[in-house]
Amino acid sequence: MQELQAEPLAWEEEIDDASLFDAVSGVGFDSHPVARAVQPIPGRLTGSGSGLRLNPVQNNSFRALNRAWDMGATVRHGDGEYIVTGLGGTAVDGLIQDYALQATRGPTEGVDLSRPDLGIYRPWNPSMDEGWTRWLLEEHGFSFSNLRTADVHAGDLRDRYDVIVLPSERPGSLMNGFEAGSVPPRYEGGLGQEGIRELDQFVRAGGTLVCMSASSDLCIDELHLPVSNATRGLARSEFFSSGSIFQVRVDTEHPVMAGMPQLGKIFFDRSPVFSMEEGFEGSVIAAYAKEGSPLLSGYLLGEEHLQGQAAAVDVHHGDGHVILLGFRPQWRGQPRGTFRVLFNAALFHGSVARNATGTEGFWER
Repeated sequence: MQELQAEPLAWEEEIDDASLFDAVSGVGFDSHPVARAVQPIPGRLTGSGSGLRLNPVQNNSFRALNRAWDMGATVRHGDGEYIVTGLGGTAVDGLIQDYALQATRGPTEGVDLSRPDLGIYRPWNPSMDEGWTRWLLEEHGFSFSNLRTADVHAGDLRDRYDVIVLPSERPGSLMNGFEAGSVPPRYEGGLGQEGIRELDQFVRAGGTLVCMSASSDLCIDELHLPVSNATRGLARSEFFSSGSIFQVRVDTEHPVMAGMPQLGKIFFDRSPVFSMEEGFEGSVIAAYAKEGSPLLSGYLLGEEHLQGQAAAVDVHHGDGHVILLGFRPQWRGQPRGTFRVLFNAALFHGSVARNATGTEGFWER
């Protein structure tokens, strides 16, 4: 069992990942007079140029981005930022002040980014992770549809969606759902092989499938990805960690990790740990150090099973991408420093996805 040697939570004193406090008044900040009095630093716009450049280090950048789309703006992605054009000065000022943005004006060079047709798989057997994912996306202005099992089975997913998110649920739960006879017929079953076939065709046709933590095992197995879970099958006496905070190296050049620091903190909750197999094509976008313990807070048994392995992967599959996340970026709406990973993944499609490459030499076994 790895024990912390430093003072409790001493790592919080570091400022390399000082995600700006940009929470405007609302749920969680208006129920008590003391909490209500805590306000972010007023927004500020600097620089010159025709593009409003939104940095994903601020979670409210995504609120502003989605509101800009609502107002008919054009968006590009370049140098890890979202570049908004087509809004008047009053509209831009409103975004800056309403969302306490520290933003800049600058050049508009980048690849075009349309608002994605986003789907969240919502199984009939209730998924807490799906609920938190849906809530967080709603709170940040994302437009999306709920996909029930019948919607997946209906096929032609690529004609309807650019990005689909699977909640963090175990493969058996996602595949099988409610047993026959335990609920009315319309609620029985899960994705099954029919759903897997449709998801596979969706990705191969150019879609992006985002697998939140535990659902990664399902896609590794059923889509036959050249990736394995390095801790799968290990006894708890060999490896165990639940509800802990780990440190990982991050490829900040990859669009899904835009806004993250080079050393990021992630919430690990019995999550998968990825090892690349023969035939792998894609990018490792977050990885554990090859030596030492990644533990910052919580507990960890079997650190050697993490060393040198991947925490997040962009797997090329046909013409599309499968994003495997070996952590909980939105766990119960709390790890604000990794919300952006979910948000970036939800926007990872089209030219942004096609042009994405990992940093050469970032990950080597």
